[in-house]
Amino acid sequence: MAKRMKLWVAGAILLAIGGTVVASNMGFKFVPNLNQTGKIFTISLPLNQNYTDAESIRQDIDTSCGAGTFNKIVKINPSAGGSSQSTWLGFGGGNYLVNGTPANRQQGYEVQVNNNCVNWVLVGSHDPAFVYNFPNAGQFYLTTIPYHTTATRANDLFTSIPSINKIVKINVSAGASSQTTWLGFGGDAQNFTVKVGEAYIIQVNSANTTWTPAHF
Repeated sequence: MAKRMKLWVAGAILLAIGGTVVASNMGFKFVPNLNQTGKIFTISLPLNQNYTDAESIRQDIDTSCGAGTFNKIVKINPSAGGSSQSTWLGFGGGNYLVNGTPANRQQGYEVQVNNNCVNWVLVGSHDPAFVYNFPNAGQFYLTTIPYHTTATRANDLFTSIPSINKIVKINVSAGASSQTTWLGFGGDAQNFTVKVGEAYIIQVNSANTTWTPAHF
């Protein structure tokens, strides 16, 4: 099933179709359609938002979509192949910050739910002065993308990031087992459509690569 999304900007309702939306630097309200249980969705949070840690996201999902809806939220730590991950299940140790530092602000997340969730609303705004930084070459960074990005396909992001090696989309799948990789060449199947609200893995060839995403 296609993933449908709604985006509110400056009080006006806009439908995000095919990952394209006309927007501004004003506030956003975004409704992800988490319509498949037991599967991984990637989520981009706005650079400016009110979540403090993984637990605050769990609470918001369960408040919005019903107690017990939340299953887990996963942070892919910068690592080769994304092999290092931090998972919050809503109990025990392992709760981590999702805001407050530059690295956390650009971090994307994986979310899994136990029940269909179509009422969770992400609220925040973009920071056009914020510069993304990828400190280590060869590592995977699951990266938040501005909701009003000008990119419509993976190659648009690819050509805008200095020293880029590849961009990976984690498709909605059990255990994030299905992925699509763009290396700067290939067909439409690999040059995937950029969708509002999704986060993508970025890998660069040079340490301390910086990037300021283009947006409307």
